[in-house]
Amino acid sequence: MSRSPLGELEVELTRLMRRARSAQQRTAAEVHPDLDSAGYAVLIAVRDLSASGGGARGGEVSEVLGLHKSTTSRNLTTLEDLGLVERIPDPDDARARQVRLTPQGAEALDRSVLGRRARLRAQLQAWEAADIAALARLLRKLNDSGT
Repeated sequence: MSRSPLGELEVELTRLMRRARSAQQRTAAEVHPDLDSAGYAVLIAVRDLSASGGGARGGEVSEVLGLHKSTTSRNLTTLEDLGLVERIPDPDDARARQVRLTPQGAEALDRSVLGRRARLRAQLQAWEAADIAALARLLRKLNDSGT
């Protein structure tokens, strides 16, 4: 049975997401053997949100990832227990706390990102640079469309 272009796209996106979940779990384990893929996503969000030098509020992490605050809180506690993040005072609210990567967390995350990029580079080594750029452009377009 032949599929429509939309049907083919759906099949290939499903395959991609399944492979991405598996790859994310492997990458998470590179950061810390007890880290799961959900915790890895929270760790990335903390890194991105605190890139300006401060920390990130738990509510911001929840919002970026579309998670309930209690889920984010549990993940942050796990990350703290693993020594990957630390809680710091919120400079705008003395009663609140922010989280940021520990030096150990930043180093482990950097190592995992380098490994992930090396695997991607190896996977795409036979591709033309123009094809890689086209794929990136089309994925950005898909991601920006809000689907």
